[in-house]
Amino acid sequence: MDQALIEQKQDEFYESKKLALTGGVAAICAAISMVFIKAVAYFMSGSSSILASLIDSISDVAVSIMTVASIRYSLKPADEDHRHGHGKIEGVSALFQGALLAGAALFLTLEAIQSLIKPQDITHHNLSMGMIALCIVITFGLILYQRYVIKKSKSLAIEADKAHYTGDLFMNAGVLVVIAADLFNAPYWLDPLFALVVAGLISNSAVEVSRKAMDMLMDRELPEEERQEIEQIILQHEDVLDMHDLRTNKSGMHVFISFDIDLQPDLSLKQAHDIAREVELSLLARFINAEIMIHMDPHGSEMDTRHKVAGVHH
Repeated sequence: MDQALIEQKQDEFYESKKLALTGGVAAICAAISMVFIKAVAYFMSGSSSILASLIDSISDVAVSIMTVASIRYSLKPADEDHRHGHGKIEGVSALFQGALLAGAALFLTLEAIQSLIKPQDITHHNLSMGMIALCIVITFGLILYQRYVIKKSKSLAIEADKAHYTGDLFMNAGVLVVIAADLFNAPYWLDPLFALVVAGLISNSAVEVSRKAMDMLMDRELPEEERQEIEQIILQHEDVLDMHDLRTNKSGMHVFISFDIDLQPDLSLKQAHDIAREVELSLLARFINAEIMIHMDPHGSEMDTRHKVAGVHH
């Protein structure tokens, strides 16, 4: 792949990052609208299930605002103090999101237990069901748009947001079923029991979001299949005799890749540089959002052990 095409793809990548920002704003608008709809439905019905969905939507507003703020900050170019850019702010934001979700789950659990001890009748069934159905339509439309944004931008922040709203979609469907069941005199404990299930789902989301955030902040390596693909691309070059010390990590929407390649000892500096550049362009054709660092070693020289990892052999 030539330099001009690489630059064109990089321009498309930066445009996709702006698209991720638009996806975050769309999520905020959708979440705010659902908060108002569910608030009206809850105050009219008194349903613990609707309260559960309302609390989740309130947390979604906060999470989506933090997502947009983190994406905006991550779009800032690298500077003198942040040579690797500002992508890790998405990981910091995700940790706050995890804590917020955990707090929402705890509050919801307490409310559900209170409803089990002092049950309340659900009223205005038809109106509540209509409002929840409207929320399902809004959520479904948002998820479709977020899928498009993720396909174009590969944004981890939007992907996490989509996971939340996908859970909301099933949650709202469950609320609809609970309210409909109450019309047929279902047991009183069904409503708060469903709220407890939702609290469990929110807790699980909090754990997953926090785990992914820690992976990014702790520079966890890319998945093994991607690392193997990187090695294959490098070793496909006929002048690369071997490679070792592959190190990868992700920061926001950016990927960082560094490694050593073994070349013939009698190559000139210019020839070695040209080979490294060809390898870099090959990797950029697959990982357009990557920052790549290549160290060149004469084949047969003593291996540099500064980056040796326990239990890993190259």
